[in-house]
Amino acid sequence: MDKRNYKEMLADTISALNTTEKEVSRLQILVAKYQDKERKIKRLVYDNPNDFGLGGKIRLMYREDNE
Repeated sequence: MDKRNYKEMLADTISALNTTEKEVSRLQILVAKYQDKERKIKRLVYDNPNDFGLGGKIRLMYREDNE
């Protein structure tokens, strides 16, 4: 392997690594977002264990998040 091929391979590897790091960062943000939603739902269920309107409250929470 000559020096030029090695440099090209190294540049490609660094580029792929940067792309992978960006994807990992994006996924970590999504995980944090959904963990927060899970905590909110658990808190809602804990605070309203026998509430027949609990499903409506959860649907409203998702509607507000999607707007």
